[in-house]
Amino acid sequence: MRLDLWLPMYRDICREFGYDMDADARNAAALSAMLSSRHGPTLSALESACPSSVTVCGDGPMLRRCLSEHPPEGYVIAADGATTALMDAGLVPDAIVTDLDGAVEHQLEANARGSLVFAHAHGDNARAVEEFVPRFKGTIVGTCQGRPAGVLLNLGGFTDGDRAACIFSGLGARRIVLMGFDFESPSPKQSRSAEVKARKLRWARRILASLAEQGVTVEGL
Repeated sequence: MRLDLWLPMYRDICREFGYDMDADARNAAALSAMLSSRHGPTLSALESACPSSVTVCGDGPMLRRCLSEHPPEGYVIAADGATTALMDAGLVPDAIVTDLDGAVEHQLEANARGSLVFAHAHGDNARAVEEFVPRFKGTIVGTCQGRPAGVLLNLGGFTDGDRAACIFSGLGARRIVLMGFDFESPSPKQSRSAEVKARKLRWARRILASLAEQGVTVEGL
């Protein structure tokens, strides 16, 4: 997603949820500093390697059944916690998009086995960024929510799942297949309010719909 389309959404999201844009910017700067010496892939390299069609696996309650009945083919992206289900099914995702609040040990293992990781900084995960980012030994790219600076990218997206779709459509994929997404009954997580998660998923659906309006084929929305 183009930055001029994303930033107004970002500001609306911050107003709705009470997010601190200054805290977002501080953690983004910290992540950029961590990654500045890693010599990660350039934007042009990421664009050149991006396939035209990708499958994004969300961490919904039906994901494991979906993986069992219809294993994804082609380029597979795990949205944060979906990494665990994919690894348990014997599938190492090609890429992981994460804000580091899932089972990060599985993401570290997948990264060591070749998964490209997009690690996201926002105002609420500074401790996770500090703890986990140095432990990724494979290829890692940093992303942020506000105007990007340093080595970070911002191709749009709010939750890990819709951010994955935004990142890869921004890199050039024209077909996004969603697997394991449930916008009505998300997987429960102790650290989050069900009501807040429902509101986040409404935004995720809106963002994915905006990609479709921009000419990207989004299947499973």
